[in-house]
Amino acid sequence: MAWYWILLLALASLFLLVFFAGGYVAFRGALRRRKVKGASSRMQTPDPNAQMRLDKEAAGRAWVFAQNPEEVELKAFDGLRLRGYFIPAARPSNKLVVCAHGYSYNGPDQFGALLPFYHDELNYHILLPDQRAHGRSGGNWIGFAALEWRDILDWAAAFAERLGPDTQVVLHGISMGGATVMQCNAHNPPGYVKCIVEDCGYTNGYEMICLVARRDLHVNVPPMMWGAAFWFRLLQRCSLRRDCDPCGNAAAFKLPTLFIHGANDRFVPAEMGLRCYEAAPVEKDLLLVEGAGHSLSYFVAKEQYEAKVKEWLERWM
Repeated sequence: MAWYWILLLALASLFLLVFFAGGYVAFRGALRRRKVKGASSRMQTPDPNAQMRLDKEAAGRAWVFAQNPEEVELKAFDGLRLRGYFIPAARPSNKLVVCAHGYSYNGPDQFGALLPFYHDELNYHILLPDQRAHGRSGGNWIGFAALEWRDILDWAAAFAERLGPDTQVVLHGISMGGATVMQCNAHNPPGYVKCIVEDCGYTNGYEMICLVARRDLHVNVPPMMWGAAFWFRLLQRCSLRRDCDPCGNAAAFKLPTLFIHGANDRFVPAEMGLRCYEAAPVEKDLLLVEGAGHSLSYFVAKEQYEAKVKEWLERWM
């Protein structure tokens, strides 16, 4: 029977190797600060709208810096130094949009194209934080919405205080930022936050990384994903399953929520957005943009997107 124990030991050793070493590689590869700007725009291959996206992002970024935005800072709950940009409204206003960008992006790149709509047409103040481990903000590890929701609510609190007691806030998130603002909605947001706009957010962090591993990296090794979740808990002190779970937390949503998703999204499937929409017990609306891939809804259907968001904000702000 010696061969039996040798085989069992070999299998156990292989499992532990994949769980610990493979899991750490997966965790580090997915959730460590990336040096490549805008990498999420290349996660769908081939992306027929890649050049259009890059052109519009460049124009949006140029608009942001043409406004001479104020550089702002915030100390996060865990001591990280977070940075962002603030653009005041063109005229006196009590309305503020706090923008939560997605994985591997920064505020000006992801939201720049949308901001003339908020600034020039709606006359909103604009707050563009760089999420932790992104852009100019500190940190090396991405929280995948488990930590970022606290940061976004802290940014909102700081600027609601700065702008005055009658300030009204909308949280607008895209991709991981969409998951982030849904997480904000599930954690008893303060009264000055009036509504949520979430664009192509995912259902659950663990579900998301497993999906990407299977589909884009052709890796379907459950112990490696279990290991990634283990390292996330060990290093981030929270759960990739339970603390990155907008859909699972939807029962706790407090605020009216507008859900937006590209019907042709191959990175965060539209089915994820629909599941979050169906699970939310609050006042809600849905915009499903035909022909739009991941985080491309505004670029593909600008007039439709703006009309829906304007209608939503006029209803709740």
